[in-house]
Amino acid sequence: MKKIGIITIHNSPNYGASLQAFALYEYIRQQGAEVEIIDLHRPNAHVDYIQSKKYLPYRLQKKSGANQLKIMVKKLLYTIVYGKKKAFTMGYYDDALMKFKVFNSAIKMSKPYKSVDAIYADPPVYDVYITGSDQLWNPTQRFCLEPFFLTFAPNDAVKISYASSIGISSLTNREKNDFKRWLPSYNAISVREKQAQKMLNEILIGKNVFQVSDPTFLLDRDFWKKMAIVPANREPYILLFPLMHDVYLLKFAIRMAHESGKKLVVVDQKKNVEGSYVLIKDAGPCEWLGLIANADLVLTDSFHGTVFSILLSSHNFYSYIAPTNKRGARITDLLDTFELSDHLLSSSLEESYQQLSSNIPSKEIISKIFQCEQEKSRLFLDKYIQ
Repeated sequence: MKKIGIITIHNSPNYGASLQAFALYEYIRQQGAEVEIIDLHRPNAHVDYIQSKKYLPYRLQKKSGANQLKIMVKKLLYTIVYGKKKAFTMGYYDDALMKFKVFNSAIKMSKPYKSVDAIYADPPVYDVYITGSDQLWNPTQRFCLEPFFLTFAPNDAVKISYASSIGISSLTNREKNDFKRWLPSYNAISVREKQAQKMLNEILIGKNVFQVSDPTFLLDRDFWKKMAIVPANREPYILLFPLMHDVYLLKFAIRMAHESGKKLVVVDQKKNVEGSYVLIKDAGPCEWLGLIANADLVLTDSFHGTVFSILLSSHNFYSYIAPTNKRGARITDLLDTFELSDHLLSSSLEESYQQLSSNIPSKEIISKIFQCEQEKSRLFLDKYIQ
């Protein structure tokens, strides 16, 4: 039995991050391997995180010593004012946080590494090391990227990436040079977006970079449907999941509810626009899945909101990319793959409810494409975990 370690974004009160981490872990576990997620702590996700002086995120590397000190002082004052726990969970509701905690407890973790220095001082030992999905290789992240390229693992270790994401359209020369240093030791590299595949194929001469689907596609659609908790109130509704808290998208959703005569349900959005809608504050991952699965119409600017609208066979859904969103390529990539590019809202949000309701996704086409994407993705991963 192979022992496998996954490094990814985990322990996050974020629906997409939690579900993608669980999906990769669960699929590998189902294949009979001994698997765990490497518990490397991150800023803004773990209250006991310790910032390394050596391993810095790019955003701190670019700043002068004075600016770095300013950031650290600001963070300290924020913690003093709001308390240690609240400084890391502002904007999240206690009931929802508890449900995330219960959900994440189903995943086996390695021993905790409270700093990047700690994982280099005492690295975990596995037969196979996997860089997981989500935007682990995005230089704008608040955490240091280097350990997510598995540079702490032994030189002769088997290392692969599964559906890793860069999340931006271009890299600086410095970032390209770092990627060139960190990636050649991988036995196989796969990314989530076609754009990232193209970027890395240009950087890595002699390496073949594969494109695979988000880890959530590794598990069957029925698996997710069984996990979803059906809402208690079965009155027809439009669901809005606005990850970016976009005011214009909220106003659009309110208009759609008015035009359709249906109830509007909003998950995780501050009520800062007047209108009659139900604000859901306490949904955990399973409740969130249930809300998507049972909606008459899903409106979202979230990549994973789009993913699960496809996986759960939502009656109808539309995605939105704000003009200021620099990470929208992953949504357009996904919609193009499933022949759903006409389910992307215009940037001006001028559509009527009648237009949206007259364009229902073909479940048959989605099912066929899903089977192909799942098979391709499983074939890539199975070579290294079985």
